[in-house]
Amino acid sequence: MNDEHEQIKLWRIVQEESGVSRRKAQDLIASGEVNVNGVTVRDPFSPVARTSVSSLRLRGHPLSLEAPQRRIYRYNKEAGVLCSHDDPHSGNTLGRILRGEGFIGYNWAGRLDQDAEGLVLITNDGRIVQRLTHPSFRVRKVYHVWLSRFPKAQEMRNIYAEMRRGIRDDHQLLRIINAQTTGRPPHAVITIAEGRKHEIKRLFSHFGLQVVRLRRVSLGPISLGNLKPGAIVRLDKPDIAKLNEFVSRLAPTRSGEERSATL
Repeated sequence: MNDEHEQIKLWRIVQEESGVSRRKAQDLIASGEVNVNGVTVRDPFSPVARTSVSSLRLRGHPLSLEAPQRRIYRYNKEAGVLCSHDDPHSGNTLGRILRGEGFIGYNWAGRLDQDAEGLVLITNDGRIVQRLTHPSFRVRKVYHVWLSRFPKAQEMRNIYAEMRRGIRDDHQLLRIINAQTTGRPPHAVITIAEGRKHEIKRLFSHFGLQVVRLRRVSLGPISLGNLKPGAIVRLDKPDIAKLNEFVSRLAPTRSGEERSATL
């Protein structure tokens, strides 16, 4: 967890205290709209310790400098919601939903494509977001996948085996950890640990199969459970303890450029 004596970038404090997006916070600082201790600061990446700041103003409005209480929520994202703070082409964004529910300074771990649904973790703890989303930590995520047509059992077993070995697509290696078929009508249960852009859709497209519904049911140790679509529920103490222990044990497995976690 962040300590109030730790130096963090100015844009992060502005984002946390105002509820604007990361990009917007950086733009506001660069345009001279942020005042720290009576001085206009134009570098969004200036290192700042909360204890060294006696006043912080955004467009003349004072912002609180009290360190936020770290909280984590489960959210069952519905299809149609865009995982973005703001978007000029869509008003149905997760950022707008969070602001409407009073979530100021929150972000999400587990970005999903607009037509996907399922578990997203909402938190104001940047460390949790970074650990759960950066591909180097290889956090496992489980998805239920419905297809426009579902091949017979032996064909699916062959497809799953090839997916486990890895498939080259657009100069990237796409690979799953586990897969099985369940349910009536059948759907696939897929476990991955990286989350390259549109990875699951691209994997099935390689075999001429179209994903018609995609739902994430778990992220690390946290499960969607029976959470209703659109609901946001605070993690209970056992789940918080489980998540904190899980995150504390994570270690990066490899270096490399961070990739988008959109699926």
